[in-house]
Amino acid sequence: MDTKIERLKQKGVVLTIQRLAVLEFLYHSSSHPTAEAIHTKLKKKYPMLSLATVYNTLEMLKQAGEIQELTIGNTKHFDPISKSHHHLYCRLCKRIIDVEISCPVCKSGRVQGHKVEEVQAVFYGICSDCLQRENGAK
Repeated sequence: MDTKIERLKQKGVVLTIQRLAVLEFLYHSSSHPTAEAIHTKLKKKYPMLSLATVYNTLEMLKQAGEIQELTIGNTKHFDPISKSHHHLYCRLCKRIIDVEISCPVCKSGRVQGHKVEEVQAVFYGICSDCLQRENGAK
C-alpha cells in the first residue's frame, strides 16, 4: 500500500482522507467490489463520504494506473491489482476470481501489428468451490 501511496504522491495526487479510505479498502479487498459496495462499507466509518466522491476517487486511481476497472455484465467492479490479469466470474456464487494464466498479448503488447493498451478477459463459469459443493451434494 505504501508503494501505491508514494506513486500517487509522485504523480501530484492530493491524498485526502476519503481517497486514502477508498484506496485502503481496495487494497485489503479480494472481492472486486462495486463503487456502491465500497460506499456502503466506508459510510459507516466516514458518514460524510458521498457516492460521487467514491466514483471520482476510483476514476482517479484508474487513470493513475493503480487499479483496474472490470465490467461484468452491466456492472463495474474494481480490482486493486493493476497488473494485467484475467478473471473468472462464477455464475453460481457471483464471485470474481483472479486467474493467472499466460497471455501472449499481455506480454508483447501487440496483436497483428496493433498496439494493445489494455487486455481484459473474463471467463464465465463455475468456480472450484461451487463445483465441490455440487459434487458433494450428489
